[in-house]
Amino acid sequence: MSGAENHPHPGKAADAIVFAVKAGLLRVRRAVRDASDPAARRRPVMISMAGDVLAEVVTPLYTEHDPNERALQLGKVQNLRIGAKAIDGARLEAGQVFSFWAQVGRPTRARGFVEGRELRQGCIIPTVAGGLCQLSNSLFRAARHAGCEIVERHGHTAPIPNSPFPPGEDATVFWNYVDLRFRARRPVTVRVRLSESDLIVRLEAA
Repeated sequence: MSGAENHPHPGKAADAIVFAVKAGLLRVRRAVRDASDPAARRRPVMISMAGDVLAEVVTPLYTEHDPNERALQLGKVQNLRIGAKAIDGARLEAGQVFSFWAQVGRPTRARGFVEGRELRQGCIIPTVAGGLCQLSNSLFRAARHAGCEIVERHGHTAPIPNSPFPPGEDATVFWNYVDLRFRARRPVTVRVRLSESDLIVRLEAA
């Protein structure tokens, strides 16, 4: 093997270090800001009767991609299961803000998150908790259709191939400083579940 095969490209290694440092600083800044921000608190998850459906978004769990990505797609679905469990049943009163990361929590291997597909600077890479953007994309669309006020939303750095969420209709997330937040104009309950083939996100009147 050549030296290039044994060692990472110096440029790529340097980029990774710069990214890690910037991400660390942004995480600290967000944590300091959130310490006194009521919007950054997790909303209670409640078991209640189904209300009137204000908005529903259904997207496929699996798409046609390179067979080599099959493991990452399976990882994505596992990550969505964990995210769905953390969010399903979240109740917001009128005027309260939903924060994706406050509700889901830090995505770590210890909590069951695995490597999934992440889009970073236009490239698909394996990342722990990769694929959660399908959930944030769906929540963003559902919140808009339900008449919620979008407080914070970030688009992906590049279009996602074959995505049902084109640029301007997507909402990427990255722990913890790239968040999705929306304010309920009326009491709502957030419902999330996975069927055998789809991710189903629904906002119901509470």
